[in-house]
Amino acid sequence: MTNRRLLWAGLALLTLAVGLAQFGGGAAFERNPNGKAIIETYEIIQDQYLEPIDAKRADELLQGGISGIVGALDDPFTSYSPPRDAHIREEDVRGEFYGIGVQIAPANPDGTGAKIVNVFRGGPAFSAGLKTGDVIVEVDGEDVTQLPLYDIVAKIRGPKDTVVEIGVRRAGANATLRFEITRRKIEIVSVSKAMLPNGVGYVAIETFLNVKVIDQLRQAIADLEAQGAEKLVLDLRDNGGGLLDQGCQVADAFIDQGVIVYTRDRRATRAYCEASPRTLWDGEMVVLVNHGSASASEIVAGAMQDTGRAEVVGEKTFGKGVGQNVFTLSNGGELTLVTFEWLTPKKRSIHEQGITPDIEVRDSRFPTPLAFEGIGAPPGAEVKLEVNGKTYTAVADEDGKFSFSEELPPRELSDVQGEAKVDVEHDAILKKALEILNSR
Repeated sequence: MTNRRLLWAGLALLTLAVGLAQFGGGAAFERNPNGKAIIETYEIIQDQYLEPIDAKRADELLQGGISGIVGALDDPFTSYSPPRDAHIREEDVRGEFYGIGVQIAPANPDGTGAKIVNVFRGGPAFSAGLKTGDVIVEVDGEDVTQLPLYDIVAKIRGPKDTVVEIGVRRAGANATLRFEITRRKIEIVSVSKAMLPNGVGYVAIETFLNVKVIDQLRQAIADLEAQGAEKLVLDLRDNGGGLLDQGCQVADAFIDQGVIVYTRDRRATRAYCEASPRTLWDGEMVVLVNHGSASASEIVAGAMQDTGRAEVVGEKTFGKGVGQNVFTLSNGGELTLVTFEWLTPKKRSIHEQGITPDIEVRDSRFPTPLAFEGIGAPPGAEVKLEVNGKTYTAVADEDGKFSFSEELPPRELSDVQGEAKVDVEHDAILKKALEILNSR
């Protein structure tokens, strides 16, 4: 799975003054002894700490204070984003940025590093010669192998027509390969489509986290209709949500009357958006979900289910039934704060409950990798495990510990933005959806 109502969920920004002394103070801080103590702590450090506190370090201290206050809420959906991260999120919401045209994922189990999982055809990286599977080890000469993925993204993106040097480690190459790539405008395409047999169109929405989703959906449906689509599969699997307004507009594309979603804040429960008579698609359809479908995805699935517009097929969804407003702070950072709960058209609360599909089917696209670990083997010894006639081997370290984790082949992705790759034979949820549609 904003004010910009984030589901993160609208797009009007609010300004929130930070209540510290150097920013003018605040009544809440002045009334509370702990608030005064925060100010005093900062001032004492500035005045008395052994090493002088320069401006950069002072900013880090203050941002750490903000993070501490937010973290004390112990709410997984409330967070603070420093100015740089907030800028990246603004680009994502706009649906475009200047970059090189690759899709990356963490290279290490702890979420650090970056490996390229897709290179989009026609983009700067494609033209330069980067390949899927390359591991990014340098950006402009800096080692990034241990940096968080978000930090690497920030370094790769930049101003229009500027050059970034990307160093990669490639299978079969002994040396680091370096590529100088000119940043170009990259559009975030969150909707992909494919035409399936028997007049079934397939549309997958990867995220609701940009304002172009509804326009991309409109174009995808128009293209499928031109190819003869008479029925539709809407795939929301692994869509973690995004903008509430985009979720409402997507549901409105298929539902022609009634409330789509309610919101409940401290003061009242009210209808947030209602369906309009005009739809983008009024034919037969099925909605696909899984455990990774959250937030705005659940709004769409819940509205389709409650109104009887379409059957929902797949796994029980994640269960994120709260939304956030995003407040722009004085330093350019952003506070993402849970301020409301959303309810389905039948006023069901799904938070921490999820949406149970009309027809439950396990997602078979990603088999569970085999893994095992243990202790007590002689240092350097090989520990073998045989499963279904196949032998897996781990080597014990100097303390006798051993572990093994099976590496599965990467999911095949389309290198053409907006075109989906589907594998019906190995996709039990999609196969069931087609059975339902083809029986009508």
